[in-house]
Amino acid sequence: MKVCHIAMGDLWAGAEVHLVALMTYLVRLHGFDWSVVLFNEGRLADELRKLPLSLTVIPEKTHSSLGIFTRLVKEFREFRPDIVHTHKYKDSILGSIVARYARVPHLIRVVHGKPEPFTGFRNLKMAAYTIADRLVTGQFVDKVIAVSADIEKVLLRTFDSNRVVCIHNGIDLNAVHVTVQRAAKRKEWHVDDQAFLIGTVGRLVPVKGHTMLLEAFRLLRQRHRNVRLMFVGDGPLRGQLEAEAERLNLTGSVIFCGHQEQSYDFINMMDLFVLPSRHEGIPMVLLEAYALKRPVVASHVGGIPEVVTHDRSGLLVSPEDPQAFAEAMSDIIEDQIKALAFGETGRSQVEGEFSARIMADRTAEVYRSLCKN
Repeated sequence: MKVCHIAMGDLWAGAEVHLVALMTYLVRLHGFDWSVVLFNEGRLADELRKLPLSLTVIPEKTHSSLGIFTRLVKEFREFRPDIVHTHKYKDSILGSIVARYARVPHLIRVVHGKPEPFTGFRNLKMAAYTIADRLVTGQFVDKVIAVSADIEKVLLRTFDSNRVVCIHNGIDLNAVHVTVQRAAKRKEWHVDDQAFLIGTVGRLVPVKGHTMLLEAFRLLRQRHRNVRLMFVGDGPLRGQLEAEAERLNLTGSVIFCGHQEQSYDFINMMDLFVLPSRHEGIPMVLLEAYALKRPVVASHVGGIPEVVTHDRSGLLVSPEDPQAFAEAMSDIIEDQIKALAFGETGRSQVEGEFSARIMADRTAEVYRSLCKN
């Protein structure tokens, strides 16, 4: 069976980490040939080149939509895939149309999350992508994979139940390793050994809820002075967040690390991992935090409650509620026995329910069922 994945490859975020983890285990299965087509060079391409698969990059910076269409037709006619598996709006819309034109037998679309909220022209652009993706998916795609039960419920409002399947994101636990020890890394970033370090990892965009987290941290500091807050990641809101931290007189207590290729060293530095998102699917970074046994405080939104069991592996808080987040973070600070237990339970949950091997096995079963039918 020949399977071709198509992805943008322009970022290194949850969907990209998902694809690498998935392919790492899919390539170990017998009876398949694998290819991946990306529309950008970058870290995703670099990681996929380490795997035994065929990788083609068609750079969107040097190719028009028609140029990408032509190259994809050529790729499909040479590789002759039984299944094309797409991931995001642009690659799904274009890839699905080309696959049907090239008479690829089966199409799969994975939905990693709900549309992000934007303003102005970007909001209009996202709305156009969403409508086009829904039309193309409804017309051409055989199976739609949701990464969380929450997303599955949304998809079932549009598509028949026999076309939708939920396969939770999974993490490659073998890839989770620390390269710089905790004490050395904290020293590098000038974090005192006695300080309680709270941190989050992700793109600095509105849907991640970072502005609310700064206000929650301000409230927390009224009760606990020896705390620091670390943002690992970059994005369009960085300048605004830095200005907000200064306005709240938090400049000396908040660290903006920017984009980091190796996030595990930074998560390992943290005493508490927080995820204040306004929506998520199954966030890969949350699985990474659990793999490193960090206690978690997160928003009760999207697929997060499918990972975080409240008061067992972490604390769930209403989104956009800085007071509730401050109180939850304070609870962790004041009960380190509970914090350690949360981390251990989280690690066990990832091993048992959210491993890349389980994700790959379930995905392969979808492939087999499609081709069998």
